[in-house]
Amino acid sequence: MTVNRNCYWVKNLALFMLLAFLLGALSFGAVVAQDATDVLVWSLGYSGDYNDTLVERFNEANDDVNIVYEDVLTGTFTENNQKVRIALENEAGPHVLGGVDVGANLQALVSTGQVLDLTEYYRASGLIDRIPPNLLSQVTIEGRIYAIPQNMESVGVFYNKDVFAELDLDVPTEWAEYIEVLEAVKDAGYYGYTMGLAGGWPSALMASMFMYSSAGSEYIDVLSGTQPWTDCDNCLDGLNAFYGMVANGYANPEPLGIDYDQSLDLFYQGINVMVLNGPWFIDASASAEPDFEIGFFYLPAVNPNTDIKTLGGIGGSLIVAEYADVDAAFKLLDWLTTEEIAVQALREVSVQPAFSIDVPDDIAPLTYQIASETAANVDKIGFWPVTYLPPKVFGDMNQIVQGMIGGMLTPEELLSEMQETHSDYLAEN
Repeated sequence: MTVNRNCYWVKNLALFMLLAFLLGALSFGAVVAQDATDVLVWSLGYSGDYNDTLVERFNEANDDVNIVYEDVLTGTFTENNQKVRIALENEAGPHVLGGVDVGANLQALVSTGQVLDLTEYYRASGLIDRIPPNLLSQVTIEGRIYAIPQNMESVGVFYNKDVFAELDLDVPTEWAEYIEVLEAVKDAGYYGYTMGLAGGWPSALMASMFMYSSAGSEYIDVLSGTQPWTDCDNCLDGLNAFYGMVANGYANPEPLGIDYDQSLDLFYQGINVMVLNGPWFIDASASAEPDFEIGFFYLPAVNPNTDIKTLGGIGGSLIVAEYADVDAAFKLLDWLTTEEIAVQALREVSVQPAFSIDVPDDIAPLTYQIASETAANVDKIGFWPVTYLPPKVFGDMNQIVQGMIGGMLTPEELLSEMQETHSDYLAEN
């Protein structure tokens, strides 16, 4: 009995120790799983819902790095930029931030000294060979790379395919053909060009579209201040073509009396036949549920010899703070720049990545067309005006363009006003 009782306790002790070991192992595993490095993110550069989707997907796929997402950028463009800059200066902001505008805004953030130099990351990750040179130059400051372009945007003409079929119109490929289409649309009782400039901001972009279409890279020299506005004859030709949309009755009446959203309603209602817009319009138009099919083409060049096909550029970029945990931040960057995530964004929110991918042929036809054409013409897409033009001057440009559309300035006088405004800013700064 004594021997058997001892064996009984020995066996139970062994089982107890095994159980304790297993429980300890499980507890240790739980501690390891919870011991992830947090990466604070204020935005990944997409709409709120898709930001949330990406955060959830990343956190589910990774145990050692965890995104802590704070949706704090709820103010205006200027307010958000100021909030980010102050937070960076005080090392109290996000570790990774998406949706950063390149140009003057990126330069302002880099000037805080708290934006991580990503040059070596580009080389080590191979990203330097995946980003087109004309996009890479927009995130390079004094020879160092500080941001990763997230998406490529190109502006073109979305059109009502039903009206084109009704009027037996072909998609124009040359400027003269585009004018013929506008005339035919006008004669049929429609408006061809959609324009809503109340509130200001679309004005400079639309004018820039036409100046690119005529001046090409010369317009970049003008925006960067290396060539006077008044010396750009091709810019003047572009402005005359833009003003012609109003002067010749191709645009809807009173473009200064309606804003951007109201002008889109004219298109959705079938009153206007064409609207100048970017890839973000794909999802917006689908939500509006117009009762006609929408097609797309690039605005034919005013000057057939221009080297720039259309207005566009980087829609947003990613930066990393100097005070971030580099390994954790880089793991997030690696994940965001994979082809898998890029294809998901294209498929789900119509966002064209800033690097080459194999565009899947099972996505919506309009998305497929724009993504394919954008990828094929990436070296012929101009930069957003604010890439070179200081925000203050860009704001003034919106008002000056409105003055031209309202008949208070001629295209020649617009260039003179812009030269004076731009020169004064450069002299003061």
